[in-house]
Amino acid sequence: MIPGLTTASAGMDVNERLEQLLSNNLANQETPGFKESLGELIEDPVQDMERISYGSGASGTYIGQMGTGVDFQEGVPVFSEGAVQTTGRALDLAIIDSLPTGPMAYVQGPNGALPASGQVTVGANGRLSDNGQPLAVYDANAQLVAGLYAIRNPKYQGKELVGADGSPDYDANGNPSYVIANAQGQVVYTPGTLTTDPYSIRVGTTDNMGYHSFLPVNYTDASGTKGISVTRDGALQLDANNNLVDATGHTVMPLAANGQPIVGGRIEVNPAYKGTQLFGANGQALYDANGQPSYRVYGANNQIVQGGHLGLVNADVTQISPLGEGELMVGGSYTPASVLPLLQTGTGRLEAGALEQSNVDPTSTMTQMLTAVNAYQANQRVVQTMDSLLNTAVNDIGKVNGA
Repeated sequence: MIPGLTTASAGMDVNERLEQLLSNNLANQETPGFKESLGELIEDPVQDMERISYGSGASGTYIGQMGTGVDFQEGVPVFSEGAVQTTGRALDLAIIDSLPTGPMAYVQGPNGALPASGQVTVGANGRLSDNGQPLAVYDANAQLVAGLYAIRNPKYQGKELVGADGSPDYDANGNPSYVIANAQGQVVYTPGTLTTDPYSIRVGTTDNMGYHSFLPVNYTDASGTKGISVTRDGALQLDANNNLVDATGHTVMPLAANGQPIVGGRIEVNPAYKGTQLFGANGQALYDANGQPSYRVYGANNQIVQGGHLGLVNADVTQISPLGEGELMVGGSYTPASVLPLLQTGTGRLEAGALEQSNVDPTSTMTQMLTAVNAYQANQRVVQTMDSLLNTAVNDIGKVNGA
């Protein structure tokens, strides 16, 4: 009975965490550029069950498995684009990605794993591939493993090569669609043989994979440590010194002429500028009839940077996590030495006088919240039932009635 209590309580905890995540999504349905998150759950270790005849000295007979519950693993942002709404406000910028919509997978490139667009197919030596390149294999710590490949399982009788989340598809006999093999084709791991998979592949869509475009930001944490974050929230503001800042008040980081972020740099809007628009089609400064620029770019030492401009950087969204208030951390860090190697030249475009809206669907989110509440209550009733049974077992079973 005790495992029943722990399993049901684990379900209650998961649904409470889901409710918190969904509430945050709903609260940000009006936040420009906000990306909703989906809850990822992970199964607790499954226990083998055996029937044992005590006193016989024989080993037990395997009779099946028993689940021990589920845990809330993480909230994963969904980077599908929100609708673009024209505002006419000079400081508003909508970020529009250039990624093609559709399936995507991570493949083994010459310098590591790279996202590739297209369907997963069976390539040379039976290896699962995308555009002729074998899929990348990751270990349990999400690190790329060289020399291992996902290959089509010859025992598999189904049609789908991978599931929607990159996990294997299984046929009617329980055979996975792919196995993990070394360069010689020797199988080193068959999915489904362990609860915690030591290897995985990354297959999805452009909603959760690939390089998306962001505005780089000079981030400062609560302790005063400075670094780099990124944001999709284009509702920009001006601080007391006419510097361009994001919704949290952090200065937007300009780019050098070569497209590289200027760490510690800032964009100062020119108070002498008389035009109506501040940014060109690519974020560049505009000039009024008197030759005044709409803004100037300054480096970390307050020197004017010739060729500096407002622009975008690309970041792999599988390496991004929320920092709060529309800002995102890249690669689990915001220190420049860690973040800069993970940023690429932006390929998206900016639309001035417009904002990308949140991608939260309030109707769908409310439905998910009701489902989470119902699941929480169902687990709660299981706990109450188990508590009642334990009470009966302790207080009633074995009681000897007096004469």
